[in-house]
Amino acid sequence: MDTLIQSPALLIGLGTISLFIFVGIIRDLMRRANPDRDHGSTMIQYRNTAASLWGLCLICMACWVVSGQPLAEMGMRSPTGWQAWLVWALAAGTIAYLIYSVIATTLDRKTRIKLRADFANADGFDLLRPRTAAEHVSFQGLSITAGVTEEIIFRGFLISTLALAMPVWAAALIVVGTFLVAHAYQGLSGMLRILPITVLMTAVFLIGGSLWPAILIHIAVDAGAGLLVAIVDAHRDADDAHPEEETESGTTALPA
Repeated sequence: MDTLIQSPALLIGLGTISLFIFVGIIRDLMRRANPDRDHGSTMIQYRNTAASLWGLCLICMACWVVSGQPLAEMGMRSPTGWQAWLVWALAAGTIAYLIYSVIATTLDRKTRIKLRADFANADGFDLLRPRTAAEHVSFQGLSITAGVTEEIIFRGFLISTLALAMPVWAAALIVVGTFLVAHAYQGLSGMLRILPITVLMTAVFLIGGSLWPAILIHIAVDAGAGLLVAIVDAHRDADDAHPEEETESGTTALPA
């Protein structure tokens, strides 16, 4: 507790994150209050999101270093021991599942029809959904940005900083909730949808003490969602020609 209270740099970092989330919530409320307002092109949304995330990430890292804390203590190190085997196995399992989802979506019309409806009904996803080839390429770049920066901000800086003032498990619970609130633009259903992967990435960080496996999982999840959108859109005409194939499917994927 004393380390946190006596470190203005860490407090500035916490305040900046709080301001970032608060502004995001206000912008989302304004968007909901004015749904017909032009919010700019998708590419502009990508650039603004990437710039905001990198800016906040660099501020958090600078605050951590200025406070005298080593970067290794916020997860900028490789996992070791049996924990390394476990967290990398969890990362590999997640990626394997995503590859399976992409293959299944490519081969199964029913899955594509269900996913197309899920994407269309996902609150807030229309702001970031790629549609053109250029947007799909940029979305993959944004996936890398989100994977790196959000893990450093939330799992790295925020958990490590809060853990100076409370048990690490309590800090982790707060960060899970904070991460969900930061994605409130996806609506309640979207927040619930990303809850499992949020818990997984938090657990991976706590077990391994390293951000790298969590970053890999985060990038893979977001990039996989972009691939699913591309597959669903590419098969739209063929799927629409067979409406009788419409049915329920359990495959869902949206960015974390």
